[in-house]
Amino acid sequence: MLKDIIVLALVIFLISRILNRYILPIFRVTTAANDNIRRMQEQMKAQMQEMQQRANQAPNNYHTSSQTRHTEKEGDYIDYEEIK
Repeated sequence: MLKDIIVLALVIFLISRILNRYILPIFRVTTAANDNIRRMQEQMKAQMQEMQQRANQAPNNYHTSSQTRHTEKEGDYIDYEEIK
């Protein structure tokens, strides 16, 4: 009877020690990592939405300014002549 109680207490102690040393820390790390990944994804989505809003609000002057620069360069071009 006493032997059974000691064995049972030892088994319970070992199980609780394994849980506290290995299983619970792994569970905590995985939940923390998942929370961090989720938070980073939300930040990325917010940044992408902000960038899209800025792109939609900004006037589309990029094409016109590059086209005017290109035409200016064509008019200022001097043909290369080899000098002997």
